Amino acid sequence: MVRHWDLSGGAARLELAAEDLKAARSDSSRYWHDATSKKFDETYLLPLDPKLRRALDAIHRLAEILSQARRECGND
Repeated sequence: MVRHWDLSGGAARLELAAEDLKAARSDSSRYWHDATSKKFDETYLLPLDPKLRRALDAIHRLAEILSQARRECGND
C-alpha cells in the first residue's frame, strides 16, 4: 500500500542528489578551477548546503508529526 504521507523516500532521493552534485563538482574541479568556477561555487553551491540541511530537517520533523498523527488516529 502506498502511503502518500511517507516522506522518507523523497528525503532520501534529495540527499542522494546532493551527494551526486557534490561528487560531480569535485570531479569537475580537477579541470575547472578558475575565477568563474569559484564564483559558481560561492553563488550556487555554498548557499545550497545549509538550505538543503534545513529542508531535510523540516522533512524529518514533518515525517515524525505525520507518524504520530497516524498512531493517534489508529492508522499505524
